[in-house]
Amino acid sequence: MFVEAIEGTWHNSSTLGRRFTIRSGHEIDIILNSNISGVFINTALGRNTSGSSLPSGAKNIANATKQDRFETATKIQGHAAETKSLIVDIFEGRAVTVEAFTPLIDDVARTMEENPSLYIGMSRLRSRDNATFVHSLSVAALLLHFSRSLQMDEETVQHLCVAGLLHDIGKLSIPKQVLQKQGPLNAAERSIVEQHPGLGYELLSTNLNMPTLVLQICRSHHERLDGKGYPDRLQADAISKEVRMSTICDVFDALTSARSYKKGWSSQQALSWMMCREEQFDKGLMWQFVLSLDPEMTKGIL
Repeated sequence: MFVEAIEGTWHNSSTLGRRFTIRSGHEIDIILNSNISGVFINTALGRNTSGSSLPSGAKNIANATKQDRFETATKIQGHAAETKSLIVDIFEGRAVTVEAFTPLIDDVARTMEENPSLYIGMSRLRSRDNATFVHSLSVAALLLHFSRSLQMDEETVQHLCVAGLLHDIGKLSIPKQVLQKQGPLNAAERSIVEQHPGLGYELLSTNLNMPTLVLQICRSHHERLDGKGYPDRLQADAISKEVRMSTICDVFDALTSARSYKKGWSSQQALSWMMCREEQFDKGLMWQFVLSLDPEMTKGIL
């Protein structure tokens, strides 16, 4: 079988590489005894001819063919372009109704239903120029999937998806040299970036058709249960369930996304870190979020 990609820390790249054909049981043992968190198997470039196989519990994050991944990546790029167009329309003051998002929401929903773990994994392959837009799309997809797993009513699901798409719209008002800095931000730059929830809220508030839930999530997705978030230092009782859900999805995507100055964490690393921070995240909702994900993404958590 052909290994298309390795997720996690892989100490055998000098001997096997990160893309290679498995030709023996010994190579399978190397994979199983490593600290990696997932393997992408490309069935279009090879199949199991050795008589051995990886156990299902330790196998793939996405057992996807090259064509599967190409089609998903193409859909995500289309979604990102459509997301960018709608966000720019709002930013430039053009009237946009929630109904304008319906075709995009429906398309994201179909893609998530076809292969949620592959969609989430492929959405990490973002270009630097489109980082804010693709991140927004990823958060929208996570919120849609999460809210449907909780069997929330369809109107709330759609509003959560729109909120995911628009939650970072205030970043378009942040200077590019700060937003696209190739490294960690200093204190002054961090203070500038922390203005984006308020800026986004003010912008969206000018649209009389914008649902209250979308406005609420735009302003409050960086609040924390312990009151140390921003911009309003809200504490637990003042933070709605939907905002708490948006915070989980936002941070999960941020942690698992690569940046110029850091590698993206594996899904398991991100979830383990988040589960230990009850002062920041709702523990009950965190468990429900974990349960909503593909089992291969949560191995070692449950």
